Amino acid sequence: MMRWPGLMAVLIGLLLFGVTAESVMASQVVVDSDYAYGTSGIMKLSGALYRNTEDSDSNHDYYAVKVTVTDVKYRNNGWVGPLYLYVDIGVLPTTAIEVPENHRPQAGIVLSQNSVSFSYEGIGFNVYIPRAFISYYEKTDSLHHFIWEVSGTKPSWVGWWFVFDDYAEFAVGFRVPQNSQVATATYAYGEWYKFYGAVFKKVGTDSAVIGMDNNPTSRYLAKDALQRLKKKNKDILKLPEVIKASDETLKLIGGSQMPGMR
Repeated sequence: MMRWPGLMAVLIGLLLFGVTAESVMASQVVVDSDYAYGTSGIMKLSGALYRNTEDSDSNHDYYAVKVTVTDVKYRNNGWVGPLYLYVDIGVLPTTAIEVPENHRPQAGIVLSQNSVSFSYEGIGFNVYIPRAFISYYEKTDSLHHFIWEVSGTKPSWVGWWFVFDDYAEFAVGFRVPQNSQVATATYAYGEWYKFYGAVFKKVGTDSAVIGMDNNPTSRYLAKDALQRLKKKNKDILKLPEVIKASDETLKLIGGSQMPGMR
């Protein structure tokens, strides 16, 4: 269910960082998958770990991770959704590197959710990316992290609209030294708000973690990666309890209030 088809009109005039579709190749296998429901029961986090099956590089193996964040509680409510989403994919070994660089979504401003092609060294699939203000960065500690932050607010805490409707997907490709044991640990955190015609009011937060391994029989390294991820301080942005709606949003809906607003 699309929460608000008029989002395009809300963000008119903003710069759109388009994502160019790429051809999808088919030299891949899913080596592991996992899912978990959030601690508050608002979202579900699921993922798959892909490996390139062609041995064209004698020095490296190539992998990709695709994760999906699904709204399981408010997906049929057009006036409640996430204004903020944080996704952290941590990888072992820490020598994992995004070469050649390819991740979805890319950093920038996206006006509407859409499906884009992801292609990385023989691995390919579609990704349904979120919208609004998207940032992406990497860091290394006891894991190598690929991190996205998606916000439906302007820097001055003015609300535009929810960053996804039913679900949003993220993907990144990376290489490791050949024959490495590989594990990923993914953490997702979101903040959900209800729109009251003039303001957004927070109704809940949720988080979930999943782990995947190229040796899914034992998942020994994935368990290790999950423990490392849980010990790290997350660079999470905490939004205010109440956020004023942007002037553009108010103009689009005519400033009307939601039924039952107090």
